[in-house]
Amino acid sequence: KMIHHYGCVEVNRGAVQPGMLVKHKDATWTASANARGKLFLHRGVERTYTKELLVVVYLDGRGNGLSH
Repeated sequence: KMIHHYGCVEVNRGAVQPGMLVKHKDATWTASANARGKLFLHRGVERTYTKELLVVVYLDGRGNGLSH
């Protein structure tokens, strides 16, 4: 499924809000929680997390993080 977005931006992991769409390992994931130094992500039934300090989020037409 294609997502319509207006570019991407690299942000500090701590700035990612639940529901934001995140690019991780060449795929699109939905952020679910920021806890214990990890950003938890999900995509359908798949679950993962990243400890990367900088993560790429998709932007909406207003330059805000794109959310589901």
